[in-house]
Amino acid sequence: MGISITLDAKKKHPVSPSLYGIFYEDINFSCDGGINANMVMNYSFEGVFLDRETDRRVIDPLRGWTFTGKEIVSETECPLHENSRYARLTSDGEAVLTNLGFNGDKAYAANGAMSVTAGATYLFECWLRRRDYSGKILVDVIGDDGKELTRESAVSLPEGNAWEKICLSTEGIADGYGRLRIRLCGCGTVDLDCVSLMNADYWHHDDPKWRYGKLRKDLIQAIADLKPRFVRFPGGCIVEGRYLDNGYNWKNTLGELYERKSDYNLWSEDMPTGSYNQSYQIGYYEYFCLCEDLGAKPLPTLNVGLSCQIRSMQRGEAVCPNIPVDSPQFQTVIDSYLDLIAFATGDPEKNEWAAKRASMGHPEPFELDRIGIGNEQYADTYYERYRIIEKAIHDRYPDMLCVFCAGVHPFSIELMGAPGLGRVYEEARKYQNILVDEHSYHSPEWFEQMSTRFDSYDRSGPGVFFGEYAANGLLGAVGNPTDPSQAEELMRAMTEAALNPDHPDGEGEMVVANTQTAEGGSNQFGTALSEAAFLTGVERNSDIVIQTSYAPLYNLTECDQWSHNLIDFNPKTLAYTANYYVQKMFSNFLGTEYVPFSGELPEHVFASVTEDADAYYVKLVNTSDLKDDAVITFPQPVAKAEGEELHSDDLTVRNALGFFGETDYRIVPAAVRIPAEGSRLCVPVKPHAVLALKVCK
Repeated sequence: MGISITLDAKKKHPVSPSLYGIFYEDINFSCDGGINANMVMNYSFEGVFLDRETDRRVIDPLRGWTFTGKEIVSETECPLHENSRYARLTSDGEAVLTNLGFNGDKAYAANGAMSVTAGATYLFECWLRRRDYSGKILVDVIGDDGKELTRESAVSLPEGNAWEKICLSTEGIADGYGRLRIRLCGCGTVDLDCVSLMNADYWHHDDPKWRYGKLRKDLIQAIADLKPRFVRFPGGCIVEGRYLDNGYNWKNTLGELYERKSDYNLWSEDMPTGSYNQSYQIGYYEYFCLCEDLGAKPLPTLNVGLSCQIRSMQRGEAVCPNIPVDSPQFQTVIDSYLDLIAFATGDPEKNEWAAKRASMGHPEPFELDRIGIGNEQYADTYYERYRIIEKAIHDRYPDMLCVFCAGVHPFSIELMGAPGLGRVYEEARKYQNILVDEHSYHSPEWFEQMSTRFDSYDRSGPGVFFGEYAANGLLGAVGNPTDPSQAEELMRAMTEAALNPDHPDGEGEMVVANTQTAEGGSNQFGTALSEAAFLTGVERNSDIVIQTSYAPLYNLTECDQWSHNLIDFNPKTLAYTANYYVQKMFSNFLGTEYVPFSGELPEHVFASVTEDADAYYVKLVNTSDLKDDAVITFPQPVAKAEGEELHSDDLTVRNALGFFGETDYRIVPAAVRIPAEGSRLCVPVKPHAVLALKVCK
């Protein structure tokens, strides 16, 4: 029996123009050590880290640096900026300062991690103040075996005793990973700050707006190829912070690099020594510039004066740390939203934050029409804060689209009633210009079942933003139950406690699950296949599902923070996962209107069709062993059909990349071309396959 699909062009509906996007959070060393082109760890000698013993921040200015010579000390006397520390180096004839770069601080904590390619050009920059030093300063990159990877280059010393920016270029003479070496061949003291080493071929290196933080080209090109319609940033849990004083403050990320005030990264909690710093070399200015380059809408997400409720529960706190809404300090929370919108869109002649944007090199406004109010927060504690912040935004910017949190668990809606009618959506219906942000990390089986999740959502209610999701190999929870049904039951109980203030467990007693992927099950083809099935339902419901984004986006391979990630990378190269290919296929083969169809689809076979003026875009997903043909009948004659197919008989196959070396690609899309016969297309449907076609009219 064949598969037969007949399109019904009379019942089309528009596809959300921002349907597929990306969520970028600084997790898995995806910023410093990832998209940040600067390979130097703790580049400014003002590293802030998490002390795992006290669970509090610690300032460790020289962490990441090794010095042999007379003396190295951290100083603050007459710095580049009031936020700055710097290193004072003293040599009595020979001294060496080295930096390993970003090696994940786990299995390769002793290894140099700066990737060098023979023949490539590398830029070295620093700020230098000569005190009484006399001699040479030489810079190169050496391998762990001591061999040179770049040519040794001499630094031109400042004539006077003021700070001076030093810039030089050097050439790679061998392939390999190494460490930066700065040699002082002389006597005396120099002050050093803001040390940078990067490949000269960084993202848009010839565009003057990229004058501060620089981006690693291959990692950015990978997301550009996804054609994202929006970019959510900076989180995620980083928005909330491990504690209230660790929440992401966008104002600390602006200006000259030496002006930016760093902090420890919340994900330091997963590092043995807490060595995960946010230098903010890539801050909000760079974020808006990147969105502009990608042609994507920015979706900044800000703190609501409330710490991470999940972590607060884990710590056993009766009340989550917060800024009381009736306190004068809460106005700073509100102002953070209003000032950010002004920074992005305001008139430099009328607003100080817009003037800051202009002074950084972008007098024209950025496009900003949506903003996230908190992350994964829930219950009355959050709803009260949302109400106040939303009113302040819409009083001044009535057309701004606000994003409302639906909590953290995938059962947030189902438990409280029929899909779309839960307490979250009842609360959200009180507001205009709103999207509800649902997050779900769950099993492949769950995602396949959820292909119909949005079919019965109330079309008169708020739109949906499926802002974080990934199919993982096994649903895990506190206590690590081996039976997925046990984990599911635990999550159901936790969600009910979280969303129901009258529940006997109460909000403050909720136990929290960890829904990360089980070790070894991440980013296998089977997870990508189930996500593809789910996305056919997203497209069918793209009148109510306004945006989606997979999470997390990047992962420095073998750093072991989260297991499921869209793009793995090491210091040299990257690896596209099967899940990445699914995202790319769905985003690149998308029309402006959804076209319903009639006909029976066998169990475990899923389809969606969209169109624009030039073509139809057909997705067929088969999660079963079925092998058959699908006959698709269009409302008009069609021409050629071309596209891509992702297929494997092994659901556990995944592309592999280690910390060293190249990617072992085991599953990649294959090009497909299918002839058309008038208004019909006969499409072979393979077992366990995702097919995306452009059918020209």
